[in-house]
Amino acid sequence: MQRPARPAAASPILNTVILGGGPGGIGLLLAARGGDALARLAAGGLAIVERGPAIGAGTIGDHVITSDSTAETFLDCLTGDTHPALAALRTSQEAEAVARHAGGAVPLPLVGALMGRIGAVLAGLVTAAGGHVLTGHTATGLVRQPEGHWVVTLRRAGADRPCMLRARHVVLSLGAAETAARLAGATVAGTPLLPRHADKLVTSGTLFSAAGSAAVAARLRARPAPMVAIIGGSTSAAAAATLLLTRRPDLSFPPGGVVLMHRRPLRLCYESAEQALADGYDDFGPDDICPLTRRVFRLAGLRLDSRALIGQALGVGGRPPDPRLVLHRLDAAPPEQTARLLDSADVVVAALGYRPRCLPVHAAGGARIALRGDGPEMHPLVDDACRIIDAAGRPVPGLFGLGLANGFVPSGALGGEASFRGQANGLWLWQNDVGRLIVEQVLDGLPARLDAA
Repeated sequence: MQRPARPAAASPILNTVILGGGPGGIGLLLAARGGDALARLAAGGLAIVERGPAIGAGTIGDHVITSDSTAETFLDCLTGDTHPALAALRTSQEAEAVARHAGGAVPLPLVGALMGRIGAVLAGLVTAAGGHVLTGHTATGLVRQPEGHWVVTLRRAGADRPCMLRARHVVLSLGAAETAARLAGATVAGTPLLPRHADKLVTSGTLFSAAGSAAVAARLRARPAPMVAIIGGSTSAAAAATLLLTRRPDLSFPPGGVVLMHRRPLRLCYESAEQALADGYDDFGPDDICPLTRRVFRLAGLRLDSRALIGQALGVGGRPPDPRLVLHRLDAAPPEQTARLLDSADVVVAALGYRPRCLPVHAAGGARIALRGDGPEMHPLVDDACRIIDAAGRPVPGLFGLGLANGFVPSGALGGEASFRGQANGLWLWQNDVGRLIVEQVLDGLPARLDAA
């Protein structure tokens, strides 16, 4: 193994390095937006590293689907106890574009534009308080030093040699992906998806991109009676069905043209039990209600556009189902029926879940530290304090994770229904309760006030 050179002893040790400047990475900064926490974080030694030209949006704006959170969720960080520079964005063109979708889902390109504007303001606040924003840099590895801090190796775009940072705490927020290993090991009805369906298999992430959506649509338009099989019961699977049936007017599906194959029951989120019952939805019990918010299936439930489509398919409130959409329970259907549907499909969409992007992590002696989140299995990367855990389930000192697919599950004071199994993702959580868990830990030991430094 080739280890990075150790930086000069005079190289300062930063308190915190955030790897990834997308919605998860800036979620940590937004979690510190009240009071002087953000200034303390920056002044105590902070660098945020982003491979793109700016922090804030990441790739969220590249998706052609709508959000599963309301417009108000994305505007929340600009209201209440927030920095004046962020509050000033409430009247920006980007915020007003999102606000026009109040109470409903927002096209993700509009969300991306708003997050980019917020990122620009945060970059200014961080640098003004003594922190660093390193765009055009890609992190390539982490090595823990005998003294206890981390060496982060970076590659700057266009540079011949790597550069390095030293930090007491490192936060990984590198996004997530649908991995090839996950697809390679996936079986449906006892049969591997690959190589049998390789010529027509796409991931949900590919479908959600502008180019991927256009390519799938072109293939389907060439069929007289197109058929799509979507595998998965998550938000991504429902979003794929919603995209094909409601946001692609150029596609004309026959009855049964979109088949959603899922193993677990599909759940719907409501603001309260009363709202759910008034809508005709009663498939829940006491353990399905969040004790903090009183929402039904707060974490497991589908929302907004996806809830409308799947609720219709389930016949909630006596609504007639869309004949183009069929819900296919994999645990109840004969395997041969499932196999015939997959063979008949013109496109198979795999919505099997995302895995967080990680870096090679090494101990002081050079040995690789195996993380529990490594590999295609859906193991969590972090524990209930957002600390990254090794393969044995032990927290890796000074290493944290925040963002999509990290596997964090709210509980206790953070709420969430007792019946929930899976992982919770969402900008609001990263910018508030979950982000604050990390902020409190990395600020521990820094002066309580800036004038106390």
